[in-house]
Amino acid sequence: MTMKARTTRPLPGETVPASTATDRGRTRSTPVRVAVVGATGFIGSATVTALASAGIPCTAVARAPSRSDLPDVVSARADLTDPASLETALTGVDVVIHAASYTGTDPAHCAAVNVEGTENLLAAAARNGIGQVIYVSTIGVYGSGPHSGIGEFDATPAPVSTLSASRLAAEHRVLERGGCVVRPTFVHGPGDRWFVPGLIRILEALEAWVDEGRSRISIIAVHDLARLLAALATQPSARSGDVFHACHPDPVTVRELGEALANAGRLRLPATSLTFDEATTAGARHGLTDRHLDLIGRDHWYDPARLWTATGSTVGHGPLDHFPV
Repeated sequence: MTMKARTTRPLPGETVPASTATDRGRTRSTPVRVAVVGATGFIGSATVTALASAGIPCTAVARAPSRSDLPDVVSARADLTDPASLETALTGVDVVIHAASYTGTDPAHCAAVNVEGTENLLAAAARNGIGQVIYVSTIGVYGSGPHSGIGEFDATPAPVSTLSASRLAAEHRVLERGGCVVRPTFVHGPGDRWFVPGLIRILEALEAWVDEGRSRISIIAVHDLARLLAALATQPSARSGDVFHACHPDPVTVRELGEALANAGRLRLPATSLTFDEATTAGARHGLTDRHLDLIGRDHWYDPARLWTATGSTVGHGPLDHFPV
């Protein structure tokens, strides 16, 4: 899959032509202020940096915000479970990027943070007159593979974990309120504590490829995801009610990922290969679950063309050029 450069929509930091239409007193040529909720997290912190680099004013919202020396970035303290703190933190904001979530397995926390917390954030945004909320969800809402090049509306989400189910429920809340949803695939880069470490652990535990490592996966560097989110936030309507995949347009094989990690000295390559059924039996002896084996043994690649086109962004590098860090 290839992508052609599009220049029909503004890039981060650019403005659209002045318009008589206003949003809370602003003309469309006035820079918006974007709040990043979850600003100290893996994706949130990269998004704050992308906004600042593009000259977009930003409010960095977190439970324990850190001081920033980035230009035109202010910090605000808030918690998704504390509605009053959210309303205060969003004062003067035009667009919200919701990148905060609980990623553990406790069902009560999934409900309180991911579902009820998202409802609290949407209510606080509404009270501040903010009509544009972009929710950073996960490709995990689709559940188990294989997924081979699917678009946003080609498969019905079928989450297999309480966590992913809560993220899907949060999506529904956002879309019902006219926000939009971005579903990143496997994100890598500085601060990644899940994808690359998890991939290494699975391959080292199994000590084998699954079907020679031929399954294909969509990945995205965190700085690419951040600039896509920043670009989407500058859209006049922030794509109200829409859903987007966020990944590099070209998938990579599990073997290519493993070889890149081996070249970086982070993985010893498996010497053998198993079928998926054989891997299921062998993996159980090493504490690997069906979800672990699904990651390395079935296709998980998606079509992101709509998001790259909508934001007018270009890729400019191969999927493995920044992998691993």
